[in-house]
Amino acid sequence: MLKNLDKNAVHVFHADIGTNGPINLEHCWAILGEAERARAKRFRYDLHRERYVRAHGQLRQILAHYLGQPDNAVEIETEQGGKPFLTCRDLHFNMSHSADTAVFGISEEGHIGIDVELFDRRVEVDELSAHYYTGAEQETLAALQTQERHEVFFWLWTAKEARMKLTGEGLALDPRKIDVAVEAGRPHSYRMPTEPAAHLAAVDLDGLAGACTVAGLREIYCDVKSIEDLPVRF
Repeated sequence: MLKNLDKNAVHVFHADIGTNGPINLEHCWAILGEAERARAKRFRYDLHRERYVRAHGQLRQILAHYLGQPDNAVEIETEQGGKPFLTCRDLHFNMSHSADTAVFGISEEGHIGIDVELFDRRVEVDELSAHYYTGAEQETLAALQTQERHEVFFWLWTAKEARMKLTGEGLALDPRKIDVAVEAGRPHSYRMPTEPAAHLAAVDLDGLAGACTVAGLREIYCDVKSIEDLPVRF
């Protein structure tokens, strides 16, 4: 049974998955599935492994809230392309993280993709956009001043990543085949690909100096929720 989810909304949560954050690492490890534990063990560095464990543990707690189940009873499988799904198929979700920030999207109305990027990442905007962005996107960036260009670069990238994750195609869908229109410094719509047609929503998260975009196969609006509002917390 789903709890408190509006049919036309994507609920978006964000959480601190860092060492100094509130998420209990031991509890997260205890509720992970076998495949998640196996993947966690393959990380070379503790920092990356612990972020992974906290993010996936927090995801399970969020899903448990909507499903009305204990967090250790949530069953997650993986499609052939690597996109995770719930065996009950009553709920759709996606997650992303950048450094110590994780975001989670929850929907009852079909597949979604979500991505987050922090603005403090140092990247060669011109070089990367020349390799991964369309001509129209490069023109959009070229017209901007340095700081705004840096931020719009990440807004565009989150829109591309969200679209790739939406259908589970990942990098099999060339980023240059995704063309994103920008309005007022935010991704506004997908100009391509047109099949399947996808929609997006740019999400501003309180206290986050970064970009977050959600993609869906229908018109969507995002309702930002607080981890602190969940009835059970780590």
